[in-house]
Amino acid sequence: LDRGMVLVLSLWDDSDVNMLWLDSAWPTDEAPGKPGVLRGPCPGGRTSEPAYLRQETPESQVTYSQIKVGTIGSTFSGTRRMASAEYV
Repeated sequence: LDRGMVLVLSLWDDSDVNMLWLDSAWPTDEAPGKPGVLRGPCPGGRTSEPAYLRQETPESQVTYSQIKVGTIGSTFSGTRRMASAEYV
């Protein structure tokens, strides 16, 4: 930490591919079972489109909290990792 650090928090959406690359099957022309294609549980479709989300949840907001600073491994206790079925 003596060298300094930068923390960037971003909130955005992707109207071109509906964020499928982040937590769904991407690219869409590949089989989800192919390694690297299925990236999360999001089903995609109309309800994943930014326009739909903006219309249905116009008062959405985000709060970033409990941000911790320290060397790697020093800001939490335990070693539990999320199983693939525990996506949130």
